[in-house]
Amino acid sequence: MDPQTHFLFPFTLSVLLIKLHLFSWQLALLAGIIGVIIDLDHYAEQIAHAKTNRFSLKATWNNAVRFHRFNQRSFIHDGIGAILITIVLCILAFLTWQVALALALGYYSHLLLDYARLKHEKEFCWRLGSLYMKESHLEIILDILLVIILVIFFLI
Repeated sequence: MDPQTHFLFPFTLSVLLIKLHLFSWQLALLAGIIGVIIDLDHYAEQIAHAKTNRFSLKATWNNAVRFHRFNQRSFIHDGIGAILITIVLCILAFLTWQVALALALGYYSHLLLDYARLKHEKEFCWRLGSLYMKESHLEIILDILLVIILVIFFLI
């Protein structure tokens, strides 16, 4: 999934919690940002494994979208990492359940979207300058639906 989807999905869920008076706008924004920040592990893997352009964000993006020269996911995307993060979130929930919920919405929605595998459907591919772009039809539809839901939430 692309960053906008990783932001929109937990943010939209959080706005629903705002409408139910369980969340604040700051926590909704935190959930959306966490949904995107999880992918910083792509950058860490680029630094660790790339032979050239180690610190290049452009190279990291192009490798993730087009070239797939090495595994881009760290342990936080799989088994033991998810268990460790779950334990940390459970401990945090005893201190501040709302912050723990915002972090959990961002993290678990990110994992859900990554494993939904919408990218394997038909895709639009294009270049934006020197960046390769690719988005599936289903991801575009999901993004549009999330924006429509947000507009409806803002109107009520």
